[in-house]
Amino acid sequence: MEQYIIIFSITFIATLLSSMSGGGAGIIVYPALLAMGIPYPMVSAVSAVNSAVWVLPASRNYLKGRVINWPLIIILSIIGLIGCYLGVLFITSIKQRILEICVGIIILFLVAYTYFKKDLGLTERKVYSRVRQAIAYPFALILGFYETVFGSGNGILFTMITFYTKGFDFIDGLGHYYAISFSWALFAAILFIQKGYFDIQIMIFAAIGSVLGGFFGSRYAKNRGNEFIKILFVMIGGILGIKLLFGL
Repeated sequence: MEQYIIIFSITFIATLLSSMSGGGAGIIVYPALLAMGIPYPMVSAVSAVNSAVWVLPASRNYLKGRVINWPLIIILSIIGLIGCYLGVLFITSIKQRILEICVGIIILFLVAYTYFKKDLGLTERKVYSRVRQAIAYPFALILGFYETVFGSGNGILFTMITFYTKGFDFIDGLGHYYAISFSWALFAAILFIQKGYFDIQIMIFAAIGSVLGGFFGSRYAKNRGNEFIKILFVMIGGILGIKLLFGL
């Protein structure tokens, strides 16, 4: 029972921070569960199940009272499923260290840019260029792939992309990302389980911790507003980028 309480605590804290910043619960969940002796594919399966149960409540908290871009959610969800499938194949056959280094560099660049561009993501703005708006869709394949492989930082990448392609602020970006990532996480979880990577008791305690952390974290961040989210975005994103880059 002690092991399951630890897993519950880990996932609660991880999703509490992730839901407020988009940094991703994997920054805490992966190293912690791996240190407990749980194999990497199993940790990925647990992470996928966690995401499938907490992202929709978090999305609802962020998007309540706001205009929801349903075409964006539907199209990116479908395109990203292809990336999710490729990600599952990647995890079960190839080491992911090179990917972590590349993503770490990208996240650190985005964090630095966000920090120095003071007005970025604090208010919604209209994007009139259709070409610019369409750029968001090809990224769904990459985001779906990475969501399955590691996940941490995907919310940061998505939010940054939608700043420039859709004019979203932080609240809109995270709200839409969590709605889109639901189908990716559910699809990945099904694939992992079909391949035999599951442990019912671990997944139950991890899922409960994730739901509670995601719900309270997103609700608190929405109430505090974009400036608060931006601070966490920079702090947690910076830690995540350094961790991925140097393998800490």
